[in-house]
Amino acid sequence: MTKATPPPAPAHADLAVILAGAGEGVRMGGLGPKLLLPLAGRTLLERVASTFLAHPAVGEIVVAVPERLVTDASRVIESLPNPRRVPCRVVSGGATRQHSVAIAIRALTRELRMVAIHDVARALVRGDLVTRVLEAARRDGAAIPALPVRDTIKEVDGDRVTRTVPRAGLAGAQTPQIFTRDMMLHALAAAEASGLDATDDAALVEETGSGDVTVVPGDPTNLKLTEPSDVTLFEAMIRSLERA
Repeated sequence: MTKATPPPAPAHADLAVILAGAGEGVRMGGLGPKLLLPLAGRTLLERVASTFLAHPAVGEIVVAVPERLVTDASRVIESLPNPRRVPCRVVSGGATRQHSVAIAIRALTRELRMVAIHDVARALVRGDLVTRVLEAARRDGAAIPALPVRDTIKEVDGDRVTRTVPRAGLAGAQTPQIFTRDMMLHALAAAEASGLDATDDAALVEETGSGDVTVVPGDPTNLKLTEPSDVTLFEAMIRSLERA
């Protein structure tokens, strides 16, 4: 039976969201996969999806996860408050982030102008950051949040420093990265045709010549959970944010 197409989103809801969580969490050891890891009583997926469901511009969400976790992730998504009845679905991701994004964008059912791609591992993302990136992307076509690099950057070969990289002009990219849907579709098609594989969505747009990317100030609390040692830090940050 063909699934019914949802009604059009309200005019102010112009953002489709792809939550990238198809990695296996190898660096998390026995704690992985990350998307179902509980932090202070709620999984990463619950925290991230809830933030986007609460944002008034969001008109659809697709979550890309490992195939073996589709059922579990779907249960999580279905359990979340969704008063605006935003269409949400979980799909099996691909072998790479880029492939997962391509699968997820094809799974979207609403013709929304903008698309955001966000790492599930950035579980502490806040709605005001989403708004700031979205406003810049609406204006310029593509935008990402980023923070200036604070550490001195060394280029190394094995255990030897080969050179020190000047940090002026360097920034650490975060997500959500937001683009017009047409721009991201063009970038994915061009990358597939050329064999390009990028781990960063903005890099895909840049390297395929699909558009220019605007940078807005990121959020220091919008960290990416990568290793087991990050769990304690994240839980402390959650408690601090909840007290604020």
